[in-house]
Amino acid sequence: MHLKQLASRYLIRFRFSQAFIFVIMTVMALSCLSPRGSFAGGLSPKMPFPGSDDEPWHINARFMSYRDKDTTYEAQGDVVITRGEFVLRAQKAVYNTTTGMADLSGDVRLEKTGGDVLTGQKGVFDFNTRTGRITEGCLFLRENNFYLRGGHIEKLDEDTYLVKDCQVTTCDGINPAWSITCQEVRVTIEGYGAAKNAAFRVRDVPFLYVPYIFFPAKAKRQTGLLPPSIGHSSRNGMDLELPFFWAISDQTDATFYQHYMSKRGYMQGLEFRYIGDERSKGAFLMDVLSDSEEKDLNDPDDVEISPFSRTNDSRYWFRGRADQDLPLGIGARFDADYVSDQDYLNEFDASVHGYKTRPDLADESGRPFEEKRSPIRSSAVRLSRDAEAYSLQAITSYNQLPGSPLRHATAQPLGGLYLNLLPENIGDLPVFFDLESDYDYVWRKDGQKGHRALLSPGLSMPLKLGHYVEFEPSARYYLNPQRFSETQGDYDNQDLRSYEAEVKLSTNLVRTYDIDMMGAKRFQHKIRPTVSYGNRGYNAGEHARPWFEPVEEEGDENLVTFSLENFFDARMEDEKGNVSYGQWAKLTLSQGYNVEEERNEHEPEREVEPFEPLFAQLTLSPNKMYNFFAESKWDHQKQEIIYTDLSLELSIERAGARKDRFGVDYIYDKNPLSVAYLYEDSALTAFLPDKDMTESLNLWFDVYVTHGFSVGSSLEKDLDIKKGISNRYWLQYQRQCWGLKLIARDEDDDTSVVMMLQLLGLGDVDVL
Repeated sequence: MHLKQLASRYLIRFRFSQAFIFVIMTVMALSCLSPRGSFAGGLSPKMPFPGSDDEPWHINARFMSYRDKDTTYEAQGDVVITRGEFVLRAQKAVYNTTTGMADLSGDVRLEKTGGDVLTGQKGVFDFNTRTGRITEGCLFLRENNFYLRGGHIEKLDEDTYLVKDCQVTTCDGINPAWSITCQEVRVTIEGYGAAKNAAFRVRDVPFLYVPYIFFPAKAKRQTGLLPPSIGHSSRNGMDLELPFFWAISDQTDATFYQHYMSKRGYMQGLEFRYIGDERSKGAFLMDVLSDSEEKDLNDPDDVEISPFSRTNDSRYWFRGRADQDLPLGIGARFDADYVSDQDYLNEFDASVHGYKTRPDLADESGRPFEEKRSPIRSSAVRLSRDAEAYSLQAITSYNQLPGSPLRHATAQPLGGLYLNLLPENIGDLPVFFDLESDYDYVWRKDGQKGHRALLSPGLSMPLKLGHYVEFEPSARYYLNPQRFSETQGDYDNQDLRSYEAEVKLSTNLVRTYDIDMMGAKRFQHKIRPTVSYGNRGYNAGEHARPWFEPVEEEGDENLVTFSLENFFDARMEDEKGNVSYGQWAKLTLSQGYNVEEERNEHEPEREVEPFEPLFAQLTLSPNKMYNFFAESKWDHQKQEIIYTDLSLELSIERAGARKDRFGVDYIYDKNPLSVAYLYEDSALTAFLPDKDMTESLNLWFDVYVTHGFSVGSSLEKDLDIKKGISNRYWLQYQRQCWGLKLIARDEDDDTSVVMMLQLLGLGDVDVL
């Protein structure tokens, strides 16, 4: 894949020159009418004649004639000349086979099937010199709805074109709401162009005048300045950003962001991208700032961002994603996420030109980044080779705790090797064997460091009992030796052993209904009840918990689990008889009973809690308008819900291709897992919020009101501390080719207001 296929966001500045490129292409298409061409087989209303290659041109007209004295063919009345995907229409066409000149007149129209259209009143083309001109011409580019009009469009030589009295707009109609006009444009293909007396107009009124513009006119990506942005926020002051794009090669490019903030100083940003093919590509970004704003730990607002001190000399954030195919079927992945201090992302992500305006590496790579408020940033390099029978991986990773005094005690799994043998039959027996194994070397500056390994063979035997019942016993053994040291010389050893055995019994109950609802003709409800029993034995040796593993189940377990899965599937059929299938809903209920908890003796003050929380999960998506997800856990002993995750997205279609969109996300967690617990370091809690629960709500909507006006809002609130995290409000006015959007935002005590002018085909321009 060529890199230019991925660089569309950089090409806004090329749209103007691309209009001329299409003119070139259309004239060259006409130039295929070679002067050697002639009508074949005498005169008829429809005839083929040869072009510059094997495919002939075909002409169809009401009247056609040939003058032998002038060696001229003349066609009149609804003239249609076709060749492949190209169609040329006119009311009159005169072609001289000796001079190679062709005159077209009367509603001249050249178009490509499903593509762009060139129209004009008259056109003259010299097929010997491959030059020509068209008067009162208009080029319509379907992509972004571009119109390029010129009183005179002339091809001067093989690569140079001249357009006079030029107008560019994306508005329909003869009196556009906005346009860019210029007196004269001279452009050289794969070179540069120059426009004289260019003006941005609102209706017929000049709004911005530039006497002379020098711009690139290349079909390929071109080095040059990108449109600037300007804005304001209470935290950073006035914002001005001027990006510069560098097309290094066909496979690499870079963008330099010159970003000035009146309260902070100058920030230099860099984005570098490369691509070899679909599986080998990467992007890396870095921003560096010498901050002029000091942090005051006596200021509650500064402490609220984070309780950690920082320096101002060099503040930065480096992040990236890369995939690379290597020889021998090996694939490499590189994830980078390293920041100078914990405050950085909170302070700059919410600015007018924060990192939300940069390319979204998580979406492009399919691998998420840590949330900006997360105290941990993770980077890793992974090599993998997957085959039919095994999966082999090698990984090195680094976990950063920026700003925390305990960052040197953070465990770093610098080296890891993983080999998994996929389930495979043992001979002709209905028994499957698999193997999980891995090795890690973990280092940290302060604290235990050393080696650990894991060897875990497993057996499973899925069976059918009759026609309806599925029975699957399985077993797995874990051997986890560890060798660790507080210092460089003295090592301790421990072996952790455990086993797991499980028996699962399930069946499927299916019923199908004939319906006629929401395009569905048949509806299937499948119920899958499952009962499983799992037993685990655990030997921790001298140490109650592994020395660096963040979370580890401890102790023995006897767990009986009952689950009930419900699948609701529909068979849709449209008016043409096309059939498709979709899952409208899925409901899962699961309940566990811990026999070991019931048997064991406990402290008198502690209540026996054999029942695991009741788990319920529901997904509902009957059509593209609705998308609902719910997940919850109910604690029997406490008689309360301890976890809930709800999300709903609703899109309502209205007349004129308009949509109203609504969304809600709600999370409640009575026992959130803290970073201090993950790292088994109680001292870390001194630097983290003391929270025994998490509850947050995020609401957003965008509603069309009337006559092009729409309103929207996005509210994110931390309910347990009764504080808004992010509040955004916007008012938008949208017409066919332009719009205005006013945005007010308050995020992390940073308030900003932005007015954006939206021009169809040219993107958004910040004007406040």
